[in-house]
Amino acid sequence: MGKKHIYKLKKIIGAISICCCMGHSYAQNASLLADGVDDFVRRSQLLGKSSLANGLTNRSFEGNYHMLDSLISWPKAIKRVKTTSQWKIDPLPVSITQQFNSRHPYGWNDGAMIPAKGYQVMVSGGIAASYGHLSIQLKPELVYAQNSAFEGFPHEHYDAYWERYYRLLNTSDIPERFGNKAYTRFFPGQSSIRYNTSAISVGVSTENLWWGPGTRNALVMSNQAPGFVHATINTIKPIQTRIGSFEGQVIAGSLSSSGILPPETNRYDGNRLLYIPKKEASRYITGIELTWQPKWIKGLFVGFTRVSYLYGTDIGGIADVLPLSGIIRSSAEKDNRKANLGSLFARYVMPEERAELYMEYGRSDKAPSLLNLATDNGYPRAYVAGFRKLFPARHNAFIELASEFTQMQLPRADLIASSSSWYTHPYVRHGYTHNGQVLGAGIGPGSNSEMIDLSWVRGFTKLGLLFERVARNNDFYYNAFILTNDYTRHWIDLSTSLHIDWQYQKLLLSSQFSLIRSLNYEYYVFPGLPYFENGYDVLNFHANISLSYRL
Repeated sequence: MGKKHIYKLKKIIGAISICCCMGHSYAQNASLLADGVDDFVRRSQLLGKSSLANGLTNRSFEGNYHMLDSLISWPKAIKRVKTTSQWKIDPLPVSITQQFNSRHPYGWNDGAMIPAKGYQVMVSGGIAASYGHLSIQLKPELVYAQNSAFEGFPHEHYDAYWERYYRLLNTSDIPERFGNKAYTRFFPGQSSIRYNTSAISVGVSTENLWWGPGTRNALVMSNQAPGFVHATINTIKPIQTRIGSFEGQVIAGSLSSSGILPPETNRYDGNRLLYIPKKEASRYITGIELTWQPKWIKGLFVGFTRVSYLYGTDIGGIADVLPLSGIIRSSAEKDNRKANLGSLFARYVMPEERAELYMEYGRSDKAPSLLNLATDNGYPRAYVAGFRKLFPARHNAFIELASEFTQMQLPRADLIASSSSWYTHPYVRHGYTHNGQVLGAGIGPGSNSEMIDLSWVRGFTKLGLLFERVARNNDFYYNAFILTNDYTRHWIDLSTSLHIDWQYQKLLLSSQFSLIRSLNYEYYVFPGLPYFENGYDVLNFHANISLSYRL
């Protein structure tokens, strides 16, 4: 790393401090749907082939493909439907994503697809139309999943373990299995209707949102769940000011439940039924994301995210309707009937070094600030941190080394009884979910992951090996098993993945083939074994193949 980059890095903490004191602004939507486009666009920025004006901390399906069109010389012109002089209609890419799990659900960041065993497919296509300042994007998604039966949380676990497991099930809506038969759903997908000015867009959308610099996980908004209906005000391009440029987004929307009951709802803890029915009401969500690029440090992007959600029946005023958490406390918030979470983040891009560094740090009990992060003790926090570096190789190719770490586990075991894990809430008991999947990090509440990826890349083409370790919900593990001094039950997924991205004319292929060894699957060890012997270990094969054709 050059001396000037070391000097600039010393300014990052100060830049974040200034950003946290700034007001509100707006940004673009996000969608990362396993087609390799997002990764290619990000890599192109490191190679100096795309502008550094966009921080890529708030990414979109539409934005990705506009950038793709500017980076790739397609063999034939993109088709345009003949229209009147006022209307312009363009076809969107037709895509099909297929997924398979041999033993149990695995994988995340797949949008409207569900965690399921067996075969699953998602088909999508549509059009984009514009008339003056008005734009309409229609890209619905059809999902079918075989949704075969698999081994869930063992019936053989002691009642005490089930009681602690139900602390999670009663404060979140994350089903083990989406029903007991094949799953078929139609979603509006990456669709929107907007009014656009030169810099700002206002509209209604069902697009996925991705906020933050992470690639495998994002603390607040990712494409782990289907997109939800939301009103949006966001920037179309960075807004230039005397202190640098800004991108951002403000949203307000509605979250739906899965409608699926947890397993074994007839279990008792003494005379008390473990299962507590959830409130039958939709949840209202409002949030803001802001990214600032200081004009004094080229390539540095700092920002924050802030989200609140509550049952629609508990909305009491403007403090609940707008993303004012940390500024105005509503009566719902004072009574703990409103949930808050957010993060601070930074991304530093170094085109001269063909490298980037990034980090996101957040808390799930209130809107974070540098003050409360530094002075509070024992709060539920999490982080995502990573880097990427490209090394020149022969024939205009590069060797890419990338790594990312995510920590969702509560900082101390004694906090588990008094604090809620990420994406759970004692009153808004559907938690931070939509249609049964979390809106943030796909590894889920209380989980941690470490990933390293080594790849050969040239243009869009990428061939590599990815190694990943995921510790599943350590918050539950410590709450359920630590009192028995049983240190053998951590559920750990160790995966080795071959991934391939490839372009042939206007066809894009993105695929991943993973072999996963799950140690102590569902925290189970065989009865009678001495400590530190192997538990119930299973082997799972996961495959994901996405094809996208640019019409």
